[in-house]
Amino acid sequence: MQMQVLSLGMTRTASASITQALTILGYKNVHHGIQAISNPNDWETFSRASDAFFPTLPTYNGKPFGRSDWDRVFGQCEGVTDMGSFFALPLIDAYPDAKVILVERDIESWYASMEEAIFSTTWGWRADLIINVFGRLMGLTGGLTIRKIMLGYYEARNVSEMRSKARDRYRRHYAEIRASVPADRLLDYDVKTGWEPLCAFLGKPVPDVPFPQANKRKEHVARVRAKQDMFLKAMGKRTFRMAMPWILASSAVAVGIWSYQNQERVAMLLAGFEAWVRTLKPAWK
Repeated sequence: MQMQVLSLGMTRTASASITQALTILGYKNVHHGIQAISNPNDWETFSRASDAFFPTLPTYNGKPFGRSDWDRVFGQCEGVTDMGSFFALPLIDAYPDAKVILVERDIESWYASMEEAIFSTTWGWRADLIINVFGRLMGLTGGLTIRKIMLGYYEARNVSEMRSKARDRYRRHYAEIRASVPADRLLDYDVKTGWEPLCAFLGKPVPDVPFPQANKRKEHVARVRAKQDMFLKAMGKRTFRMAMPWILASSAVAVGIWSYQNQERVAMLLAGFEAWVRTLKPAWK
């Protein structure tokens, strides 16, 4: 399958809407970050790509990473959005015949969306517990990898530094792509203009359906938080069930030791309990 479209606007620039739009236009297997969640092989490839392309990462190795490597994730795709933006220039080199769509939004609006929908959900106590505790115990690599990608892409050591560098990285992202892609392969696109500019660029007829509007910020945050809370609740129950035999055994040992050390007191407690039971017997008759 031939890669035909790279939509390389940064995350939180209507990537979900573009994914749906390209699918409506007939492109097969348009890749969005949501696919990677259920595919461990994607995370392994993205992790290796980060080590190859992001020099500020402690794990950077600069090893060659080309078309055959990208095809492990995108080989069956005709379009790429969302996660692809972190590796925009390498993907442009790997798929030189693909057309490039660049969706840009007001930088402050973009930053506000990133802060609420990405930074605050990928970091914070919920994410730390899921990624650093349960994720490591269960061998889940997705959370660690997305953090690695973002820190490498923003050339940051931590989320605070990433926040401070975000706006400059945003500006550089668009400048680098515009400097790298010939004008006949590039569409600077505003989703508010609807189907016509996109279809003209791609040579597709205009669909008789409204242009999709997907993954609104509040909806995204609510969905992520709900999934995080559901995961934590499930892990809490699982941890409690696993720990219960140890809790019961430890409690039994502790009670046994205390009883041995306090035999007279235990005898008094039992005698008192027996006397209390006798007072209840007339009520049972």
